[in-house]
Amino acid sequence: MTVKKFLIPFVLASLAGHALVIALTARVDMTGGPRPERVINVELKTPTEVEPPPASARSEPAAPAAHATATSGYREDSVALQNPGGPYESYLLQIRRKIEGLWSYPPQAISEKREGNAVIRFTIDAGGALAGYYITSSSGSPILDEGALACVRAASPFAPLPGTFNLSLLHVTATFSYRMN
Repeated sequence: MTVKKFLIPFVLASLAGHALVIALTARVDMTGGPRPERVINVELKTPTEVEPPPASARSEPAAPAAHATATSGYREDSVALQNPGGPYESYLLQIRRKIEGLWSYPPQAISEKREGNAVIRFTIDAGGALAGYYITSSSGSPILDEGALACVRAASPFAPLPGTFNLSLLHVTATFSYRMN
């Protein structure tokens, strides 16, 4: 009888630990119901060389930067973060994994049963820093839009752009699809 009493706390601790692991894997909500499906669409378009913005449109024009631009070549490219392929495939997969690891359905949107697609365009500089971001297409819900923007902010900084890209900036478009089951 004393052996059974001795084992009960360990069995309960084991059950609690397993419940915690299951909850942390985001497979089951602690309330017992399934979590809403998390969908991120990632699309790659054929890269095209983009002309650099005029000097007056750049955020911080400086003489040394202008000199570096003239000697090393200022190049930008735009891609969509869906179905990776092409020259940026491995880099975009890193970005996608990082974003997916941080992305969650905003709790308020779940309680209000909000759904939608937020399309975010963000720019990564050569060093991997987030150079800018904005909503290109709203989900129709400020809560969902802010959730997508917050995820992109939280995912930065990214890995530096590989030298083989020969880019100063990479513009990435990501679609955050919020759907309830």
